Amino acid sequence: MVSDLSCPSLTLLSRSGARSARAWRWTRAAALLALALPTVSCASADPVDGEPDTLAESVGEGAQALTFAIDPRKSLSVTDTDIVAEFALEDVLQHFIDQTNDPGLTPTLLFKQMFDTYRKQSEGLSPSLGPHCDDVPNSTPPLPEPDGLAEPFDGSINGWPVMCSRLVGNEASRDPFAPPPDDSAAYMATTLVNRFDLADPEGADCGEYRIVFARRSGITDTGARNLFIFEARLPNPTPSQGREGCRDVVEFWHGLSDPALTVQDRATALKTFYFDGLPGFAPVFDIDNYAAGSGQIRVNDFLRIQAPQDDWALREFKLSNTCAGGTCNLLVVPTHIDDNPAMQLFDPTSTDARAVSFRSWFVDNAVESLASSGDFNRFDYPTLVPTPFGAGEATLITDHNNYRLALGSSPSTFRSNIQQKLTAIGSPLTPDQLLARAQSISCSGCHLVKTSGAGSNNDVGLSSSIPDNSLTFTHTSEQTEPVPEDPTRTRFVLSNLVTDVFLPFRQKVMSDFLDGNPILGFEKSGAWTSSQATLSLTTGWVTEGIRSLRIKTPNAWNQVTSAPFSTAALAPVGNKLTFDFFNSPVQPNPSWPGTLTVMLSIPSRGIHSQHIGSLNLNTLTQNTFSPVTFTLAAPNVAALNATPKPSDVSLTIELNVNGGSGPYYVDNIRFTN
Repeated sequence: MVSDLSCPSLTLLSRSGARSARAWRWTRAAALLALALPTVSCASADPVDGEPDTLAESVGEGAQALTFAIDPRKSLSVTDTDIVAEFALEDVLQHFIDQTNDPGLTPTLLFKQMFDTYRKQSEGLSPSLGPHCDDVPNSTPPLPEPDGLAEPFDGSINGWPVMCSRLVGNEASRDPFAPPPDDSAAYMATTLVNRFDLADPEGADCGEYRIVFARRSGITDTGARNLFIFEARLPNPTPSQGREGCRDVVEFWHGLSDPALTVQDRATALKTFYFDGLPGFAPVFDIDNYAAGSGQIRVNDFLRIQAPQDDWALREFKLSNTCAGGTCNLLVVPTHIDDNPAMQLFDPTSTDARAVSFRSWFVDNAVESLASSGDFNRFDYPTLVPTPFGAGEATLITDHNNYRLALGSSPSTFRSNIQQKLTAIGSPLTPDQLLARAQSISCSGCHLVKTSGAGSNNDVGLSSSIPDNSLTFTHTSEQTEPVPEDPTRTRFVLSNLVTDVFLPFRQKVMSDFLDGNPILGFEKSGAWTSSQATLSLTTGWVTEGIRSLRIKTPNAWNQVTSAPFSTAALAPVGNKLTFDFFNSPVQPNPSWPGTLTVMLSIPSRGIHSQHIGSLNLNTLTQNTFSPVTFTLAAPNVAALNATPKPSDVSLTIELNVNGGSGPYYVDNIRFTN
């Protein structure tokens, strides 16, 4: 199978003309989008494209009160049947085709080509439309399965085994767009998803924007389900501004919660966002958003007739649009699954060179990242899992993708190395809890929480275990329920994990971005500096937004100072300064962990490094965040609230600790009353 979709020698078709042609369509949608975009009060002018705003200005533009609350079912996960019905799979595939010059290609042929990849060459369409699952025969034996397999692992993707063929390949012989009453094999849209929480912290992109299509047969037959998910990664047109360059996108999604919008208003706005894009942004359905290095298309396949519920497979695909001489070839090509290591890599007895390399990489890079979070939503690897480790498919035939089972319970060098790393960073987690975290962010582990027996993955070392999935496996459903505020309308059902765990987190990330600021929230790189400590922004131990400040202290005395910021958007500033501080459990001298001091400077008001407060670190619980509050003197409060508002405010955090202690984390500085 094709495992590398990049080919720098190929010429890609330019679509600047197509994007220009979209301009006229914005005329008809401008009034509606004007309703959706201004979602914060006293919004300031946008920065000039490509010109980064200053740090002081960026804080002045943040922290603006939202004019209406974020409704998660309108601004994060939209499943209203009358809205998603506006999205047809045939239209999406045709939109892709319109962006290339592939003579004779139709939505039906593109669909058939994609699902034909699940079949062997000898079983595939003739003439062949693209790759097949046995193009690269499998040479890596899968781990044994207690229940056995009905389908052989005869193919491979990225050097890892995949079942070949699978019954879902027969979709290539069906009509996915058939109208009623012969539409059991046709597909319907069920969910539109805003994943701004996945935006690159440095602002290279604005997150993922998804749409789920489900096979209609799943409405009545749980043994004939197939979910087809387009997960576009939307590029940031002004990456020099960081995530601030994505503000229009976030405000658009927030605007969908505006009570003034009708259902049709929201449907039209979403359709425009997906097909045409916001001004200055590519549309969601841009073929580049699903190409190598960007987003992906995924298929959740349950099409095994009379098979047990756990016979499921997920595969990932990319759009490959190669052009030469003005003619292009658009294909949907299987690829490895990002951030989903193959199970065989966790086998401590494996002598496969990839497994040996992975075990070293995992201990050196992944252990601390996976351990450094107190929130299930923030479990992550430090970087994208290196490509050679990415599984060819995710399966759940009993425990095929279970990392804990692969590690085993017996002593091993791999298990010992994980424990040594956990001990070194002061983590109370066990190797099994750490692998349960890795399992929980894999495709199979995210969908199915195994609560008992060997290889269970619900104990991830938090105060409470991961709850069971109310939909058993998937997070979206073909079943519907009444819309609470209007029972005459319906919406597709979401799992309890989505509604109770994922959406509240994503809502907070969105809200923190809209009414927070990048310096006091530690969202902007380079905004805090130190000549003594080693600083970095991290996405693990976080209480607000998506990043916090990580302070590593090789020296005993450390000063960490912010860039100047304005209090214009913070007014009125309260008389207390509060922030969240993570006290490290790594202490060379536990009897004296040290002290923390905060100082304030406002040179324009004659205030220079003025002491705000100090405390002993032995008063703070280790290995968790604690709120730290200092009361500001009345003259300082007056200076912060002076007119005009000062724009040269800075804070200094001083840590007098034992050299080699830490790391410490700071997040969510705020002025309160």
